[in-house]
Amino acid sequence: TVAAAFVQRMIESPEAAATGDPMSGVLSRRRLLVAATLMARRFEKIPHQHVGVMLPASVAADIVFYAMHLAGKTPVMMNWTTGPSGLAHGIEMTAVRQVVTSSRLVDRLGITIEGADYIFLEDVKKSIKKTEAMGLMARTYLRPSSFLRNMPKQNERDPAVFLFTSGSESAPKTVPLTHLNLLTNIHDSLAVLQPDESDSLLGFLPPFHSFGLTGNVLLPQLSGIRSIRYADPTDAPGLVRLIGAYKPSMLFTTPTFLGYILANCSGDEMQSLRKIITGAEACPETTHELCADKAPEAIILEGYGITECSPVVAANRIEKNKHGSIGKPVEHVEAQIVHHETLEQVQDGETGMLLVRGDSIFDGYHSYEGPSPFVEVEDQQWYRTGDLVSADEDGYLQFRGRLKRFLKAGGEMISLPALEKPFQKKFPADENGPHVAVEGIETAAGRMIVLFTTVDISMREASEVLLEAGLRGVMRLDAVERIETIPVLGTGKTDYKSLRLQVEALVEKGMERQSTKPV
Repeated sequence: TVAAAFVQRMIESPEAAATGDPMSGVLSRRRLLVAATLMARRFEKIPHQHVGVMLPASVAADIVFYAMHLAGKTPVMMNWTTGPSGLAHGIEMTAVRQVVTSSRLVDRLGITIEGADYIFLEDVKKSIKKTEAMGLMARTYLRPSSFLRNMPKQNERDPAVFLFTSGSESAPKTVPLTHLNLLTNIHDSLAVLQPDESDSLLGFLPPFHSFGLTGNVLLPQLSGIRSIRYADPTDAPGLVRLIGAYKPSMLFTTPTFLGYILANCSGDEMQSLRKIITGAEACPETTHELCADKAPEAIILEGYGITECSPVVAANRIEKNKHGSIGKPVEHVEAQIVHHETLEQVQDGETGMLLVRGDSIFDGYHSYEGPSPFVEVEDQQWYRTGDLVSADEDGYLQFRGRLKRFLKAGGEMISLPALEKPFQKKFPADENGPHVAVEGIETAAGRMIVLFTTVDISMREASEVLLEAGLRGVMRLDAVERIETIPVLGTGKTDYKSLRLQVEALVEKGMERQSTKPV
């Protein structure tokens, strides 16, 4: 279980640095274990099994997450970027009645969660007596193995955490991940990273993000990698200063946030980086070029993950890094590429839908009445990712797009990501966020595909961009819409659900199509 793995690692080398942040300083493994145990004694008294956690990347988040496990509770990671309605949906789905958070965060966000009460860490800390803390500290010296004898009764197939899907395309679904799911994925991720004792990690992705939880909270503490935290992933100048000060060798991030960091680096602050692991979206060529300039010793390992898969499914390898691919499946993930309708295996090199199975794949959504996310192929159950990929001769995958990001018109599949890519290249994202996005819907009249942009671009200019990229025929736009900002989620990913609503509104208004001329 997560609790047992945590305690085992903490008592193994108790004086080693575990985690730190600019506010709390650096905690040794001994101090982290003591802090988590003190908190666990308070959390044990919470009457409900599922307890919300709403904290940014920080030492506090590390302490609270492991304290929940030591208390035998199941943490529900709350995504505050979804706003009051999203938070209310989350607690309703998981029957959460208490949410552990910080009064500073709540004051800054100004958010209340209907149906749940806050437990403020500041108040919990006041209840801890110095004598109690000193007693526990002494126990780590005199009887460290006693911490292992007080584990809560848990099974590896019990839920270890509840996360929520991003909601970029539909309402967020509740994803329970078991102890087996998480620990298997950590094992596979370590095989990709190949860390040694000199490595240290900067973690700033919020723990409600599956990549942030596994990569920044679970993996470093359970494997013994020193880590530093930073609460605001959008504060690129602050992250640059932190990298320059603490000199981490590894970084888990999304390409969007990596681009912001590199753009704000003016000196040699990034020289310590050796391994940069990116996921959640394709890494733009401009970001690769910036990285080669600002962090010349670093290798960018692009990977592919899904919340439902704990999350890492595939990754490039240090010994074989294929630029433009999402790598090959990790050790305990079995993959198959099939036709998205017939579920028959595609020919080598052909594009099809990715199916996966293995110990890091979840068992199904919580409190969900929609269609099953699993399919039966050759008498085995597979998770249907909804993503289209192709594989090369080495088994490395190329991501071709979300099936939901394809439209069908005139009997042909139209890739919205393919239409968007030339504009992303011409107008790359910067610290102000993305400048372009393409979204569309199928309509009674056929289709409506819109280029949303924060820059002035006419339909004629947009047509020329597509033609220069070799896109013709059905691969065209129906409209260009100028907006102030491209909506994004808390992870930095474009909020396509919001854009789709705008497309639907435009269609309802009867917006005149200005289709780029078919060639």
